[in-house]
This record gives sequence, C-alpha cells and structure tokens, in this order.
Amino acid sequence: MNILTGLEAVPEIMDECILTENNPDGILHDVEQIITTNNNENGVNEPCIWINQHPTIVAPNSKTTLSNDITLLTPFEFVCIVYDPDDEISQRKGQNLASRVVLAILKNYLRIQKELGYGERVIHDLQFYMFYPAGDVQILGKSEKIPATSITLNVLHRIDWLNCCKRMIKEENENNGD
Repeated sequence: MNILTGLEAVPEIMDECILTENNPDGILHDVEQIITTNNNENGVNEPCIWINQHPTIVAPNSKTTLSNDITLLTPFEFVCIVYDPDDEISQRKGQNLASRVVLAILKNYLRIQKELGYGERVIHDLQFYMFYPAGDVQILGKSEKIPATSITLNVLHRIDWLNCCKRMIKEENENNGD
C-alpha cells in the first residue's frame, strides 16, 4: 500500500466494519448512533459507538527509513455508551457493546478491505491494546453522567515507500506525455 491511499484506507475500513453490522440482522443491531469523527457537538443518541482514531506512529521494531516498507500502528478507540437508570447495568451493557465492536471488526475487516477495492491487504494485524470498563460521558436529557466503556485496538498497516515513489514518477511521466 502506498502513502497516498494507505492512511485513508485504514479509517475507512474500520468505520465500515462497524457500519456494516448496524442492521437488523447485524451484531450491532441495537446501536442507535455511530459517530465517526473525533469531535461531536450534536449530542449522543444511545446506544452509541463513538470511533476515535488516535495518532499513527511507527510500529515498534519497524525500520523507519523511507527507502523501505514501514509498518505503522494506528490506535482506534471505540467508546461504547448504553444508558440505563441503574449505573451498574449501564456499565455491563457498555462492556457487552465493546465486546461486540471487536467481534464486528474481526468478522469483517478482511472482506471489507477487499470489497473497497484496495486489492491487497491493507491491515496486516489487529492487536488488543486497552479495555477501559468504567469511564463516563455526559448526555443531554439523561443523568449527569453515564458509564462509558472504551476499548482500543492497534491496527498495523504497511506503507511501501518505493511503491509510492514509482507510482508518483509514473503518473508524472504520463501527465507530461513521456
């Protein structure tokens, strides 16, 4: 995968893994809202999954020179919010939703990256990073704060720097009539 499409492909694949299961027969059938942006000022309709992409870094033990393939690591955090008047039940429902998010990704990521036309495997590995079972978030019209469960997965993907350069040179030559 080259740099021109690689960094855009990963969030598209992750979002689609969740969206594809948000239907009457899907793993996430009960989810009312899926938020795919880091900032949301429009309130939350729960049950809700809020997808947050964190900064991409070079994966540990990966070469960092621009003349080789480089493996990148992008954390994706999924904040799962399910309201219940009983905070303990709300927390358990949020934890269940977080588990189903991971299941939706594992079930779909290989098929979706192929269906989206990337041709090769963009995502090379998924790693569990963190499960945060007891955060909270404020929702208008509900109690002051309700439990929110967060689960973070690290997505490993490769960028082929040489492929990037060759493609750019080829496109430049085609545009110049060479």
